[in-house]
Amino acid sequence: RGCSGEPNRALAYYHSGDTRDLALIAGILRERHPRANIGAMGFSLGGNVLLKAMGERIDGGQGLFDAAAVMSVPYDLAASSALLQQTHMGRIYSQYFMRSLRRKVEWKRNQLAQRLNMADIAQVRSIEALDEVVTAPLNGFKSAGDYYAQCSSTTFLAEVRVPTLMLHSEDDPFLPSDAIPHREVGRNPALRLLLTPSGGHVGFVGGTPWAPEFWGETVAARFLAQELKSPHHE
Repeated sequence: RGCSGEPNRALAYYHSGDTRDLALIAGILRERHPRANIGAMGFSLGGNVLLKAMGERIDGGQGLFDAAAVMSVPYDLAASSALLQQTHMGRIYSQYFMRSLRRKVEWKRNQLAQRLNMADIAQVRSIEALDEVVTAPLNGFKSAGDYYAQCSSTTFLAEVRVPTLMLHSEDDPFLPSDAIPHREVGRNPALRLLLTPSGGHVGFVGGTPWAPEFWGETVAARFLAQELKSPHHE
């Protein structure tokens, strides 16, 4: 979908709510390994996709996976987009992403010009503005706000039925602390929130500079291993 270093063939790119590829691959794995327990891990935007993929299904994702873990998810896309423009660290991340996204737009300039206003795209200076003039119209959303409302994983958490670990930091520059979904987690026994005071965005690192320990991944892998071998999956 445009993340491999070369343009994808479709006009649209990936986005935070596009769950089709994930559901397809999970379905193939189920067909090939019908007796296997299957887990999934999602980071950042990928975590939003994973949570939405499970929560939007009538079975709460049980037909896809037996356990899941996510890290540093921007649960509320509107709040995330706004915060990226309000803090110094957020603006650094935003500028980095904007450079990458502009390259992807340039790859398909001739194709996009048939559907979008390229003059508007040239004036874009924020993620939200890009979502307004590129992501939303290419994917059938009315606006950036409509895209955020339909694709924020917070709105799908109540329906998740797969045991899921949610690792997050209170100082994540992608999400204000008041948008962390405490209420949704408290109402759904399938969800387990591991919240730390620091860790930034996908930055759960310990040890020393010479011997770093990526403990976030270790905790997630341990959770998945424990859930996938538990009796209720036998």
